[in-house]
Amino acid sequence: MKNTFICLIVLCAIQNVFAQADHVKLEPDETYIINMRKGMMGVEYIDPFLDYNGSHYYNDWTYGEIFLTNGEKITGLYLRYEGYLDQLLWLREDFIPCVLCKACITGFNLVDISNNIAASFIIKKGIRLPFENDSADCFFQTLVNGEYSFYAYRKVGRLRDALKLVDDTRYYIFNNDQYEKTKLRTRDLLNVSFIDKTRMKSIIKSNKIRLRDNEQEFIRAISIYNK
Repeated sequence: MKNTFICLIVLCAIQNVFAQADHVKLEPDETYIINMRKGMMGVEYIDPFLDYNGSHYYNDWTYGEIFLTNGEKITGLYLRYEGYLDQLLWLREDFIPCVLCKACITGFNLVDISNNIAASFIIKKGIRLPFENDSADCFFQTLVNGEYSFYAYRKVGRLRDALKLVDDTRYYIFNNDQYEKTKLRTRDLLNVSFIDKTRMKSIIKSNKIRLRDNEQEFIRAISIYNK
């Protein structure tokens, strides 16, 4: 009951973020302090790339909802995904961005002005990443959901010799507990070990699908394969 009450407070506060622009609170609001103590709302986010060209954000501040590990859902938040650190940010009532605790979240949705889901992200645990010694828990955007699921890891990279951020999106195909990293190319898709190469070739040919560097066509191929 207490958790539900706190969630309602958060909802009411965030829904009034932009409507109350002339009455901004400068001190931390009570809801923020309560949730920070619970370990969910994290700490204030300081942008480390203000002097860089390019963007490390997937989206502008967008209305959305988060799903917690305890089964609860909180709606009415303004959310932003940060791709360099792979973190989810929320906008406090006083317009201060904060980092949400990744360990407390199973996923989140971004909602458009028509109240439709514009993007859906889930936490994938124990993902093996290139050039990393250990596995990591990552936010993956769901592009196709089914027996064969297709995800995008919206990673942003930094060029070492220039103040520039670059898109380093990585793609993964899952089938139950097995998964493989792939690129947006026909050869890479056909080399996925749990994909029937003959059947996928037939789908690509009969539907005139052009996969190279084309995310939407890749989505189409996997979606047809799931039927």
